[in-house]
Amino acid sequence: MRFTSVAITLCLLAVSCSQKPEDIARVEPKNIRESTFTIAILPEQNVFEQKKRYKPLAEYLSKNLNMNVKIKLLDSYGSIYDEIKNKTIDGAVFGSFNYVLTKARADIEPVARPMETGGNSNYKGIIFTRKDTGLTADVKTWKDKKIALVHEVTTAGYVFPAWHLKKHGVISLDSYFSRLIFSGSHDAAILSVFKGQADIGAAKDLILQKMLSENPAIKNDIVILAGSVAVPSNSLCLRSGVDNKIKESLKKSLLSMHHNADGKTVLQALNASKFIETADSEFDALRQMAKDLGIDIKSYPFRGKR
Repeated sequence: MRFTSVAITLCLLAVSCSQKPEDIARVEPKNIRESTFTIAILPEQNVFEQKKRYKPLAEYLSKNLNMNVKIKLLDSYGSIYDEIKNKTIDGAVFGSFNYVLTKARADIEPVARPMETGGNSNYKGIIFTRKDTGLTADVKTWKDKKIALVHEVTTAGYVFPAWHLKKHGVISLDSYFSRLIFSGSHDAAILSVFKGQADIGAAKDLILQKMLSENPAIKNDIVILAGSVAVPSNSLCLRSGVDNKIKESLKKSLLSMHHNADGKTVLQALNASKFIETADSEFDALRQMAKDLGIDIKSYPFRGKR
């Protein structure tokens, strides 16, 4: 009996060892999703804030699409274009001007964007100051002051203030202001003005409103000097080559998530009420603004010139 038992055991081991890894994999339960769908975002607000906002969305889409939806936080506007071109990401949450530049040289498709809880799916660029600076809407009062901007590939944080000043005869920001401060994010540009590091600033109105609502004591200290036309808020766009079934499922999940409890929780983290569709034509006003500035959107650098 002992020899029989040993023989059976050896036979079982031989069969097991003869199986290929893929054969074993076929009979084992699969508890992980095999496909990964990567969406890139930029830290327009601080990094921790962005991670907190988008993590619930990734988890929700992973469940609905039955894929591993991954949020990839990038550190530069040029990185999004590079990764779209190299197909190392499947989509990205584009700021409006970054979208215009990328669309001019790569095949991307806008899908949807969040509507803020206040009912706004667009934003405006604003130029603002503290009340104690004494600056007014007259750009002559801005001469030789310090201005806090965001990045040269942002609508609110560079293109709009440059366009506004050009309309008033100012050709060069470098020569008009005593210092240009490129802060890298909208909230950092706003804080530069709050803290007195800059006399004047430019940023998204929605982010300024959010910061003022969280700090009501300083609300009366801020004066808005100018505002742009409305442009679409950050929109999720997909690169060419993404499977049409995935694209349609993603779009359906986004546009319907306000109808269920899990989706509403995700939207709350994004400070949004729902997602709405985004169309390329909605960016035409921004394209005109770039044209007025003499910007060639096919060659304008994604990375700051400083």
